[in-house]
Amino acid sequence: MSAGTPDSGNTTDVIIIGAGPVGLLLANLLAEQDYRILVIEKRSEPKTGSMAIGITPPSLHLLGKLGLDQKFFERGVPVSTARIYERNALLGTVDFSTLAAGHPYILSLPQSDTVEILGKHLATYSNAKRMDGMEFVSNETSADGIKVCLKQTHRAEVMEVYAQYLVGCDGHQSQVRRQADIPFPGNSYRALFYMADFTDETDFGPHAHIFFGPEGSVESFPLPGRRRRWIIQMSPQEQTDATATGSCVAGQVKKRTGIKLPLSSLHFESTFTPQRFLADTYYKGRVLLCGDSAHVMSPIGGQGMNTGFADAAHLSQAIKEAMKSPKQAHNLFTSYSKTRRRAFRYAATRVALGMWMGTRTGWFNSLLRQTFIRYVLFRTTIKKTLTDYFAMLTIPGSPLQTGNKD
Repeated sequence: MSAGTPDSGNTTDVIIIGAGPVGLLLANLLAEQDYRILVIEKRSEPKTGSMAIGITPPSLHLLGKLGLDQKFFERGVPVSTARIYERNALLGTVDFSTLAAGHPYILSLPQSDTVEILGKHLATYSNAKRMDGMEFVSNETSADGIKVCLKQTHRAEVMEVYAQYLVGCDGHQSQVRRQADIPFPGNSYRALFYMADFTDETDFGPHAHIFFGPEGSVESFPLPGRRRRWIIQMSPQEQTDATATGSCVAGQVKKRTGIKLPLSSLHFESTFTPQRFLADTYYKGRVLLCGDSAHVMSPIGGQGMNTGFADAAHLSQAIKEAMKSPKQAHNLFTSYSKTRRRAFRYAATRVALGMWMGTRTGWFNSLLRQTFIRYVLFRTTIKKTLTDYFAMLTIPGSPLQTGNKD
């Protein structure tokens, strides 16, 4: 099976399980190279909740290869600065407008919008097909390819599709990964966060604001449509019924920052406990993993989806080369797994360190953090490095690193 146009049969080049942001980006990148793509999504209706909102410059660079960066820009909010506070005293500003990148900002856009844009673009390719309301059941590998069994979500009948490769982009509970028997070691952190989106009635504009203090952190990010996301760290004593998440966020934001969030303007609420998991390998036979099916990191810092986007970019090139030179497939996918696992460890460790520093509570820790941020992190000699750090320009394998700007 080679590159071409889908026919009426049950063969394709690549089957991607999962139509989230990473799966759809990978599908678009492969379809752009004229490979036949089949995307399988278990849901019949779009997911309305949104965890990921930040799109970094390397990811915008990738979207630009598809001619989508401007469309994303028009839908999102470009965040050029992040202002850091301790006990409501401004310690410093991370200025993304100084980045030496084609997109000198972090774009704030709900994940549902990202999925919508990528999904509509995928539909423009005649060599790509998407099937919603379908589940992955099993797969069987042979020397010539891989047979994938699928079924409609609420029916027992199974259909078989043949491909060269199967890619799991089906999230942290990936059935593709489990079927391949790839270990997924990791753990959950002890921290708990509440998150809610409100109508933005502040004067913060298109800027991120991060408040630290003795009682815990408060993070605030602009969203399109005059909305703003608030994320608060919760202590065990403050935890409440999950059905009251929005009111709890409003109460803690008022207590910690003095900012009032009217409950009448609540749009979305959720809770999460950060986790860190990493698959032992992203490659086994003709089965490949990408995004959250391969790794999970804390959403604090907004690096998870962007790490998955970089996975998709690397994997699309590896599949392209493997299609051209099948004998090199093992080396190509081994390199993909090794490189992207290393990138994950860099990103996840950075997130963990930032979360550790930001979640220290008590007056003594607050004073130490204030001193460190003001007199170490915001020193002129390392401030530029800090900006590149948050923009994910220094993660190994970034599309914007020197020598990798294609």
